Amino acid sequence: MLGARGTEGVAAQPDADHVDERVVKALGHPTRVRILGVLGDRELASPVELSNELGVPLGTVGYHVRRLESLGFIELARRTQRRGAVEHHYRARQVLDEHGAGAAVAAHPAAGRGAEALVAVRAGQKALARGGFDAVAAHADWRVLALDARGREQLARALTDWDEAVVRIARASKTRLARAAEQPAHRCAAVVMRFELPDVPGED
Repeated sequence: MLGARGTEGVAAQPDADHVDERVVKALGHPTRVRILGVLGDRELASPVELSNELGVPLGTVGYHVRRLESLGFIELARRTQRRGAVEHHYRARQVLDEHGAGAAVAAHPAAGRGAEALVAVRAGQKALARGGFDAVAAHADWRVLALDARGREQLARALTDWDEAVVRIARASKTRLARAAEQPAHRCAAVVMRFELPDVPGED
């Protein structure tokens, strides 16, 4: 599914469901989703502890912690003097539950993927309301598949290849833009999702 947004202004239209910008921003990066997941399980955690637990560089964790704090999803709860430095401990606030998105960061292996899917859906709704699918390059497909074990493996490989191709395209474009000192001519979101559907009698 490819949603395109041109650079020219679009007539103002109401959002499809008044998507809360803070939720989209908070869940818009997998590291922030993982941080929220850890803080949802623990009373307090510092960036150092989060970095060790998630296996993510401290500088990266610190950046996302500051973003989550500025968005109001976590708050500073305690300062601890440790080895000549002050360690900050944060706790999660109940903002996600207030917006009906708390289940997206529940403590299970797929929490991050589920949260990213939620962000993609909401971003798509906003793009639709603002004319983002009006561009010629815009594209969206929905297919329900019934696969055997071999087909499932083939689909997984195909989606991995697609993701790697998108990353290569984005990196090459970034290099060309930097070399030419130009701004992007096209901003878009490229989304692919595969998820299990429940068995519902009488439905295809």
